[in-house]
Amino acid sequence: MSRILQDVEIAALLAERKPLPANWRARLSVKAKANQAFRQREFDVKGDGGHEFRIILRRNELNLLDFSLVLKLVDADGMDYILVRFNGRHPSQHTNKWEKLKKLPNAAFRNRFHIHRATERYQVDGFEIDGYAEPTDNYDSFESALEEFVAYVTMVLPAGGDSAGPTLWEDQEEGKP
Repeated sequence: MSRILQDVEIAALLAERKPLPANWRARLSVKAKANQAFRQREFDVKGDGGHEFRIILRRNELNLLDFSLVLKLVDADGMDYILVRFNGRHPSQHTNKWEKLKKLPNAAFRNRFHIHRATERYQVDGFEIDGYAEPTDNYDSFESALEEFVAYVTMVLPAGGDSAGPTLWEDQEEGKP
C-alpha cells in the first residue's frame, strides 16, 4: 500500500539535486510501443539526498504538441509516485477533481500546455497524486518544456554538457529521428 506524501516532502524531493551522468542523452533508448503513435524514453537517476527518481519522456508522433515529461519518485517502499508532469496540448479536457468537488472556479481547461503537480490534498481525498494541473505559458513545445522541466525538478547537467551525444529523440541504433 502506498503512503501519502506530504506537500513539504514533495517540495523537498523536487528541490533535491539530481545530477545527470555525462552520457545522459545516450542512456535514453527508444522504447517502441506496439500499435501506438508515441515514442517513450526513460531512465533512472539518484538524487544527492539518496532518493531514486525515474524520468519519463513521451511524445506523440502524430501530434508533436502532445507530450509528457514526468518525474517519479521510486520509493524505498517499492511504490512509484509521480511528483510532476509537464504536458503538452492534448485535445481532451482536464478537470481538477478536488476543485470541482469544492465548486471552485476554473476547475477545468482544454487544449492548453499544463503542469500536473503532486499534492497532499489529492492523495488524502483519494484522487491520483498528480491529478491537480495548472495551465502554463512557460513553454510552447517539447524542447522548451524540457528546458523548464530540467530546471523545475533540479536536474544538474554534467560539466561540459553532452554535446557529443544524440538528440533526445534520435534513434541510437539507426541514427535517425
